[in-house]
Amino acid sequence: MKFKIPLVLCIILLLTVTAAFSQGTKSYFDRAGVSTNENQAYYYREKQENDHYKSYYANGGSIYFEGRITYASASKEENNKYMEKCTWYHKNGKTKSIRTFNSDGAEEGSSIHYYESGKLWKEIEFVNGKIKNNTYKEHTEDGQVSQIFEEKFENNHNDWDLYNSDKSYAKIQEGILELGSYTKVGTSRFINLPMISGEYTIEANIHLEKLKDGEKAGLLFGFKDWQNYCYYLISPNSFYIGFVYEGVSSVKASGMYSDAVRKKEWNNIKIISVGEKLVYSINGEIQYKTDRFRNFGSSVGFSLSGKSSIKVNNLICKEIGYRGASVVTHESDLNVKSNGSGLVVSPGGYVLTNYHVIENANKILVEMNRDGLISSFNGVVVQKDKDNDLAIIKIMDERFQPFDQLKYSFKQGSGVDVGASVFTIGFPHALQGMGKEAKFTDGRISSKTGYNNAINSYQTSVPTQPGNSGGPLFNESGQLVGVINAGVKNTDNVSYAIKLNYVKNLMDLLSDVPSFPDYPIMTELSMEEKVRILSSYVVLIKIK
Repeated sequence: MKFKIPLVLCIILLLTVTAAFSQGTKSYFDRAGVSTNENQAYYYREKQENDHYKSYYANGGSIYFEGRITYASASKEENNKYMEKCTWYHKNGKTKSIRTFNSDGAEEGSSIHYYESGKLWKEIEFVNGKIKNNTYKEHTEDGQVSQIFEEKFENNHNDWDLYNSDKSYAKIQEGILELGSYTKVGTSRFINLPMISGEYTIEANIHLEKLKDGEKAGLLFGFKDWQNYCYYLISPNSFYIGFVYEGVSSVKASGMYSDAVRKKEWNNIKIISVGEKLVYSINGEIQYKTDRFRNFGSSVGFSLSGKSSIKVNNLICKEIGYRGASVVTHESDLNVKSNGSGLVVSPGGYVLTNYHVIENANKILVEMNRDGLISSFNGVVVQKDKDNDLAIIKIMDERFQPFDQLKYSFKQGSGVDVGASVFTIGFPHALQGMGKEAKFTDGRISSKTGYNNAINSYQTSVPTQPGNSGGPLFNESGQLVGVINAGVKNTDNVSYAIKLNYVKNLMDLLSDVPSFPDYPIMTELSMEEKVRILSSYVVLIKIK
């Protein structure tokens, strides 16, 4: 007798086999996410269940991606339709990026990207696939934050003046801003883009093919009005730099020859404000440097002269050392008046610093990094010595957990001889762009007396900057020998440190006098290991 399998059961079996086969299938891709063969693959993708996928690095097999893909392209990963939370990984296993997608496959909400070290790189907010306000934040690995505004001219959310009159016109089309003038007067367009930091970059791509001979076009920045603005303009073979202040023109370069300009191609023009200098480049080649001059207003835009037209794309303004609130910035960083450095000198939370660091404090926060966890605690001044510029803070916060032991020591006996190697660890400009990772600098004892022959101080060649004040001065064995308290402006490698004896005298005045740290000397350790250990006790002091 013949046994007949019902049609419905056949279909179920077929679907089951197909799904099982599909689930185990590997798709191979190169580094750019383009389909390739197994031998040349950078990673491969495997389907799991319910539209969930995992990808793995071809060499080593560590995870590359995990998340939901409702449409998985067989040819290019950029054509995938992602959904919900998706995570990408570096080859070392650390998270590379975490991104969220809506039901239409458009990126939505916070997108966080990380360096291979695991430190934060970029924070981007998306609204239906578009970067919110065309602005995102970028971090360096040492903690410096830049705010980046990127105008790709995909729409007019930034309110450029787009109109056509008998004198000029402006329009946005296919990622390009086109600006034209019907008169000899020329024309310009601006948007308001406030930048707080004095260090920044501004760049854009400009096409000059329709720019007539004798005319020029380029960037206007720091624009307040036509009596106060800065400019950087180019022509097919020259450039122009300067500013106008209260109607008075200051010309830095006028028609200076340049062979970097491309008449029939896109030209990248860029302004870099760093330190006390302004640097101007065309297509990656530096054209001119000048002392930095102030920005008079907060508008940025484009201008051209005469009866001509230009095309512009990809305007990028990067504010370096941005201090606005970020997704991961702690609220304790807000409204900080100044900052200094300090050293934990007792397991229970006494912190040594300078008097001038805490002199005008309404509130004191002590921020420390313990085993990679950064915490900020309330502190109060419990002892001070104005004459010797010393102060002791006590951490008064129930969240603070005392140290088991301080693994360093105070130097015993006499002071430090001239020529001895010394170093400091501190937080220079921690909230003004240099980041909140402790910085190491070293030098030697230059003199046993300080400024104006002060006997309470050493003069050293250790480089210091604002924010180093209150930081420890260690000898090459990792023993505390003093406290950094001053430098000399516009003088290289001259700093001063209060001698350790004055620190001990102040600590003796505490109501519960702690024992001085006396951990065995670190002579056998490398300098790198000494710095790693000592950094655990060096703190950032924030004054509100």
